[in-house]
Amino acid sequence: MTLDHLDGMPLRKIADRYKVSISSAFSKVRSYLDKLPNCADVTRKYCSRFSGILVVDGKFVCVRGYEKKIPTFYGIDYLSHDIPTFKLMPSENYEACVNYFKSLRLLNYPLRALVADDNINIRIACLAVYPKAVIQICQNHYLENVRKTLNVRTDPTYTPFMRRVEVLFKFKRSKDDFNRYAKTILNDYQDFSICVAVMIDIHKKKGLLLGYLNCKHCPRTTNIIESFNSHLNARLESIKGFKSFRSADLWLNGYFLRRRIKRFTDCRGKFKHLNGKKSLEQTQKCDVV
Repeated sequence: MTLDHLDGMPLRKIADRYKVSISSAFSKVRSYLDKLPNCADVTRKYCSRFSGILVVDGKFVCVRGYEKKIPTFYGIDYLSHDIPTFKLMPSENYEACVNYFKSLRLLNYPLRALVADDNINIRIACLAVYPKAVIQICQNHYLENVRKTLNVRTDPTYTPFMRRVEVLFKFKRSKDDFNRYAKTILNDYQDFSICVAVMIDIHKKKGLLLGYLNCKHCPRTTNIIESFNSHLNARLESIKGFKSFRSADLWLNGYFLRRRIKRFTDCRGKFKHLNGKKSLEQTQKCDVV
């Protein structure tokens, strides 16, 4: 029952499948979720072989008693695709983010690089706990913010400029190559104040936009966790919401544990070798059988 529930089957259908009442199905699922080990405890006891490149994001969930949806903050270890821990938080403020990174530190997670959207709370919180971490802000998120600034979706005035900026971020560039192409763009659009402002902002954030230069294998985007979020969102839509913080935390814990022990089936490119494997297998300690 619980696996069906975590895989997105509504309780009504679960009740029909197992020929029990909806309340009985809910009670059995809740009882099983309550007995599961905490995701962080599993990491602490069984895992140590992480890449240290963490792609993080927050997924907002509806919980009764809260005026607005609250975030589930979690990260994916990039090379293993494993999820060391998560935090359901009342808000995505600085203190809440610090608590997440402190929980990682307590698990001895070897964070070397953080990949996230352009959220200053996340960056500062990470550096407060992992001061030597490399920060890479998602280039896709950054470009989307530039599109909004230029209003290119409804006004084509700056579309040619936007295309040039997109080419600047099309692939991983060396610092010199990036500077050279950025200078060319600036020279071509120096008479347009809004374009100059965009290029100045890119220059100011260059260290964050090119963080991958300081950490081997570090991605430029949060695409991997966006894919996980799509899967999580599909599950949450079938649930509609949670009656309490506790019930949300229990379900999310079960969901992330389920993801860690479920075999990959559609990994592509450089991660094709993960198909047929579980993320937990990639990070488990060598002496764990």
